[in-house]
Amino acid sequence: MKMYIDPTDDGFSAQLKNFSEKLPTYATTLGLPDADVQGVKKDSALVTYVLGGMYAYRSTAQNYTAYKDLLRYGGDGTLGALPVAPTLPTPAPTITSANVQARFAALIQKCMLSPNFTEAIGQDLGVLAGNAPFNPQDGKPTFKIEFSSGGHPNLIWKKGKFQGVEIHKSLDGVNFTRLDKDFSPDFIDKTDLPDAGKSAVWYYKMIYLYKDEIVGNWSDVVNVTVTG
Repeated sequence: MKMYIDPTDDGFSAQLKNFSEKLPTYATTLGLPDADVQGVKKDSALVTYVLGGMYAYRSTAQNYTAYKDLLRYGGDGTLGALPVAPTLPTPAPTITSANVQARFAALIQKCMLSPNFTEAIGQDLGVLAGNAPFNPQDGKPTFKIEFSSGGHPNLIWKKGKFQGVEIHKSLDGVNFTRLDKDFSPDFIDKTDLPDAGKSAVWYYKMIYLYKDEIVGNWSDVVNVTVTG
């Protein structure tokens, strides 16, 4: 049996949360002290909190960029209020120490060295290679934009085990509306381009579809300048 640690931030956070919530059930069987159980629980809480804060600040940065673009390139419309910086939940979790992943790997190894460790336990804790379950709710699309031969934005995304994506579009980086669904990468936005000699900034984001339902997390916003 070989351990598995999810390489993505969202996946690692979800894996750590699952492990920390289920570990108390097996602590006595595996001979783990309470310090190990409480330690991984605190690490999980801090990872979840910091990751959430990162996404909140990233969203604010994207909103500021969109606001700047609207300020510089937008039409004659009135600007709204400046984007507001996020307020993170309080109180913040206990600050542990750096290198949570190394501590997590060491604790997994400690579990696996127990004579009472079984494959079933490893699967339930979500730490065995080849047995990591596919959880649609952990999905977060990533994509980049190139141009088609006609100058239209071509959204290049990866399908994986998902059914497809729902794509939303904004002309100001703030107000998004549903553009389309796509079930086979890649997606070309065939919306009419600006008039000849003019340009505009278009913003896109997407979220996965699985069994005809929206699942997981929104992608980061990606923008592109189109010209007529």
